[in-house]
Amino acid sequence: MKLISSAHNKLIKEVKKLSKNSSYRRKTNSFIVEGLREVKLCFESDYKIDHLLCLNEKLCDDFSNANKYFIQKEIMNMITYRETSEILAIVTKKENSLENYIYNENNFVLVLEKPEKPGNIGAILRSCDALGFSDVFISDTKTELYNPNTIRASMGALFRLNIYEDKKERIINFLKKNNFKIFGSLIESTKNIDEIDFNSKCAIVMGTEADSISSEFIKQSNECFKIPMTGNVDSLNLSVSTGIILYEVMNQRKSINFNR
Repeated sequence: MKLISSAHNKLIKEVKKLSKNSSYRRKTNSFIVEGLREVKLCFESDYKIDHLLCLNEKLCDDFSNANKYFIQKEIMNMITYRETSEILAIVTKKENSLENYIYNENNFVLVLEKPEKPGNIGAILRSCDALGFSDVFISDTKTELYNPNTIRASMGALFRLNIYEDKKERIINFLKKNNFKIFGSLIESTKNIDEIDFNSKCAIVMGTEADSISSEFIKQSNECFKIPMTGNVDSLNLSVSTGIILYEVMNQRKSINFNR
């Protein structure tokens, strides 16, 4: 196991660039993951871990086929967000276009149109994993999927899900071609969420907090619906509203297992 004892080490500089620079992550096709739980989930999901930086050798024992380095606590604190992190990995991104879609028995897809905030995206992915849904399509986003804030907010769920990024036209064509019903979440809708039958093979489209789903998705939707609210606010945080909707889908499908 190699020792890194200087903050000026080439690999430490690489970690700092990957942490802060999205264009560099795109250029190198790499990203970073910190924390033992997250690194394990990443490894178990068949991501290629290129480099591992650890506070002790034992932490690296479970990870094969990676270059492993021992670093001091002071240096680890310089390159991680959490002071409690004891391990950090440099990982190669996976190809996630629709051509690689893997069909599953859920027959359900969550579509996020132009999501903006990494924390919201991560929280939504965490809810998907918690409620048993595995497929997420991301349409026309400018927010990078492997942003460190997204990974942290997802608590590693990002690595457990099937996530695909593409243009909305291609996503719509894919859903139509594969006989998904499309339901749009739209605050102006006259139908409440409990009036929609989510038991069929379907996709739910969520827009941004600032804007509703696009006219193209509205036009192609079989139906649109809203979450009824009785308070003074007229909207919810995107991750909160998505969690409510996913719970309704799960409840309708009788797939809740409270004894897990």
